Amino acid sequence: MSRSWLDDLRRACADTRADAAALDARARDMGAHAGARPDAVCAPRTVEEVAAIVRTCARHRRPIVARGAGTGLEGGAVAYGGGCVLDTRMLRAIEIDEANMCARVGAGALKSELNAALAKRGFAFGPDPSSNPTLGGMASTGGSGLSTLKYGTTKENVRSMTVVTPDGEIIRTRAEVRKSSTGYELNALYLGAEGTLGVIVELVVKIVPLPKRRCGAIVRFPTVGAAGKTVAEATAANLSTLLRCELMNDEGIKVTNVVFQTSLPCVPTLFLEFVGNRQGEMEEDWESFLRIAKSNGSASHDFASNGEELDELWDARRGCYLGAMRYRGLEAGTNAKESVYVGDVCVPASKLSACIAATELEFKKARFPCVICAHIADGNFHCLIPFQEHERAALLALEDKVIGNAIAMGGSASGEHGVGIGKQKYIIMEHGVAHVDIQRRIKRALDPLNIMNPGKII
Repeated sequence: MSRSWLDDLRRACADTRADAAALDARARDMGAHAGARPDAVCAPRTVEEVAAIVRTCARHRRPIVARGAGTGLEGGAVAYGGGCVLDTRMLRAIEIDEANMCARVGAGALKSELNAALAKRGFAFGPDPSSNPTLGGMASTGGSGLSTLKYGTTKENVRSMTVVTPDGEIIRTRAEVRKSSTGYELNALYLGAEGTLGVIVELVVKIVPLPKRRCGAIVRFPTVGAAGKTVAEATAANLSTLLRCELMNDEGIKVTNVVFQTSLPCVPTLFLEFVGNRQGEMEEDWESFLRIAKSNGSASHDFASNGEELDELWDARRGCYLGAMRYRGLEAGTNAKESVYVGDVCVPASKLSACIAATELEFKKARFPCVICAHIADGNFHCLIPFQEHERAALLALEDKVIGNAIAMGGSASGEHGVGIGKQKYIIMEHGVAHVDIQRRIKRALDPLNIMNPGKII
């Protein structure tokens, strides 16, 4: 490592470290991919410090990898080429603008920190990933989560961003207004770019009124197809208070029973949440949903009329990742925890049932447990696969088949987790050579030195 580069970094950012503890703490994310140590870690407190760090790395031709909470699953915030990890966690200022229904948020603010500040004023940020990422991380991957049905993904909830470009310039992507039609949409360029075109340092995001009431249910079905048909019909019925609609397959429920010592029926199950200001409106939507479900073969359900009861019903859905991690150890009597690979394919909603059926068949052939959690109304589902290192080759072969099936059905290799290093080989399969060539040309034009998170996406 160049001593002059490190000295220059320390002049650019007072909080610059190169000790083993700091480097190891940023050497991997929450995914199943291998880790890699950076050469230095900078934790800037201002946008100007970020710009100075970027200019320093550009001058020394050293890579920069922006990192938030480290909750990613595809290695997108891991410095596989060394260089500097730019830790955004100190960029966490939050300003709430009630009059314009938006909030100005530092890229390092956690989703939970933003929502805690908003809740005091009666508001919330709509997108709701299951993890607790930073706002910059959510924007960089296009994260979404459980509330997409009502509020959309992060991409639809960002009005404007402040970005530091690869040459250290500070730009605003667009005016902080609801509508703007003045040239190329730079928001769309940087959202989902995973830090390969610049560093997102601040966001102006939409906020929504916090609903006063919550209720919900779990609804059981004979098949995934019956659950899918129900959700399609319910979506068409415009049930305006339906916030969340999640599917767990029968094996996912079985894993939950083993790990958490519950006794839920092992059948495909929908988890629902309704929100609103009037109990009657929510329960009317629930009754409409239930009628549709019964017409598609649902024979049992549990209803929760308030938030406290609802949280208990949802415990199984929230515990699916931990369940996959512990399942095989408990079955073998060792109580060992395993690594968990999390898939993220997304298909047209009308193809979801067929894609899940094909996926379950491939899992059965490969003899892996098939834990599936789906944002079913979006066509996005996650396969949670516990594995040990000697099974990695079989796991990757299974991933090829699952993603290949999804793309053949008109789908995507990733609905919300991003590309990182884990999904790179599927990009041409999904988009075609000409499309990917345009992405490469954009990267070369904006980052000719290839210092911004090199080796990711393309």
